[in-house]
Amino acid sequence: MKNYIKLAKKILRKGHKEESRIGKTIALHNQTLTFNLKKSFPLMTTKFVGNKSIVIETLWYLKGTQYINYLEKNNVRVWSKFADSNNSVGKTYSYQFRNFNNIDQFKEVIAMLNKGKITNRRAIINLYNVGQLKEMSIPPCIACIQFNMFFEKGKKTLNTSIYQRSGDFCLGVPYDIAEMSLLAHIVAAYTESQVNDITFFYSNIHIYKDHIKTLKKQIKERPKKLPQLLINVKAIQKKEPEDLTPDLFEFVNIPEDRKKFKYKLF
Repeated sequence: MKNYIKLAKKILRKGHKEESRIGKTIALHNQTLTFNLKKSFPLMTTKFVGNKSIVIETLWYLKGTQYINYLEKNNVRVWSKFADSNNSVGKTYSYQFRNFNNIDQFKEVIAMLNKGKITNRRAIINLYNVGQLKEMSIPPCIACIQFNMFFEKGKKTLNTSIYQRSGDFCLGVPYDIAEMSLLAHIVAAYTESQVNDITFFYSNIHIYKDHIKTLKKQIKERPKKLPQLLINVKAIQKKEPEDLTPDLFEFVNIPEDRKKFKYKLF
């Protein structure tokens, strides 16, 4: 994750001060991070990022629901503060994946990518549904996801692009990187392809003022070798997206000595 550390230093050095809706930040615009998914998985090694939480939240996205019962049942509570008395967060991430104006975007993308060798530049999942923003407890920071299929040495190969309108560098971004990478692996399983690069485009990537001191400690940590992700492709292909279970995914060689740096959730 050397590129993450490099970007952290760049924001700390060149970031401009912004007064945001929920606090003071230093930010940069139009930044990118790219990870190759072929041989490793971009799970943060300079701090602890829970691999179980990553799987649970990604599978929640694919359930197409407004409710966080599945998350809380599995002790993932990052969405709890945004839920109402009925445990609903409204028509945000999960709902939009499967119900964007009554369209199942995830299945549409899989169908597009499975249409032979014709290049399709329309395999896009749009999460920022302007017409339903008022029905969301919080709008998605990840606005758009695009998948590009190509053939490399006769093998179907998948590149993934993530456009983020907003990126909380210290807290949200490490989870976004891992969860979208996991999503890329799931799409690859459904399309019988191999994962390649995933690139994140950040319109506004920022560090909250309250996070700066802790981040400076974190980036002094030496990056460790990235883990690998093993997935049960055949089992995934037999299941509907909303029925996928955590046991289909296994992380191996996760560094055991990752430190827990605490950042306030705004």
